[in-house]
Amino acid sequence: MLVFTLRRIVLAVPLLLFTSFLVFAIVTAFPGDPCGEKMGPRPNPEALQTCRSNLNLDGSFGERYGNFMSGLARGDLGRDIHTEESISDEIWLRFPATLELSFVALFLAFVIGSWIGTRSALRPGSWIDACGQLVSLGGVSIPVFWLGMLLIALFGVKLGWLPFSGWSAEEVGPGVDYATGFYLTESLARLEFGAFFNALKHLLLPAVALATIPLATITRMTRSAVLEEVGKDYVTTARAKGLSERQILRKHVRRNALIPVITITGLQLGTLLSGAVLTETVFSWPGMGTYMMAGVRSRSYPAIMGCMLLFVVIFVLVNLLVDLLYHWIDPRMRDEA
Repeated sequence: MLVFTLRRIVLAVPLLLFTSFLVFAIVTAFPGDPCGEKMGPRPNPEALQTCRSNLNLDGSFGERYGNFMSGLARGDLGRDIHTEESISDEIWLRFPATLELSFVALFLAFVIGSWIGTRSALRPGSWIDACGQLVSLGGVSIPVFWLGMLLIALFGVKLGWLPFSGWSAEEVGPGVDYATGFYLTESLARLEFGAFFNALKHLLLPAVALATIPLATITRMTRSAVLEEVGKDYVTTARAKGLSERQILRKHVRRNALIPVITITGLQLGTLLSGAVLTETVFSWPGMGTYMMAGVRSRSYPAIMGCMLLFVVIFVLVNLLVDLLYHWIDPRMRDEA
């Protein structure tokens, strides 16, 4: 297991290097001039040239990429073109909000999607199966931003049940001295249950909007995997031995069906991170998606590249975790290793 983990980590290094090159090449190819955007419609030519020199925009592609990688090796992603703030500090301030939102959405999608998919497979053609098909179709068809505005209008404005904006220490846990930006996790760890449930209330609407596409995908994959497993010979043998349907599902079918479901769940994290840009914009969520959108509007290349690279690193780490879960769930893979 240790050798397999180390091998996967070593293989991830060239992937991250190639991704950094690709991100840098794409972002620097964006049209427009960041310094011109910063200085307005009639900039001073000398000041404009000074700005380009400070940002190393007048160097060759190789020089700029080399400077970017040297800064990245030091943990320095540069400074925002407009505010002069450190990109690393700005991302760290917003990273907890995006991470907690994404993982709450992923948790909702996995729990609800696997349950609906399993019930649909066990009763094909029933009303439960029809509801599962409706969830799958609606999840991939409804735009995230439209669903987010609908949830705000219904549950936030019309009914007033849930908050639809705000994610700060004062709003989540008044009087609680948070050491990190992980308000939900830290509230639970410190047994501040009032702050924990308040954080859940703030997270619920954006998490539901963000979870719709992964929910639809996980539901369909679970249904297909369970349908395939219940038709195999070992299920017939288990029934002949007198095992109940609950025992067969819990001890045999669900464990085997989890393998493709875990795969698709890990891959859905990329969908969540990209969908977080729209969701955070609609809900005014102070996360990395909102920060990256602000960087796109202001052509702040360091902010865009920093957010994209962090998304890639998270995606690679989650897929590494998925591979490790494979070895834990399926003993045949451990034997092959």
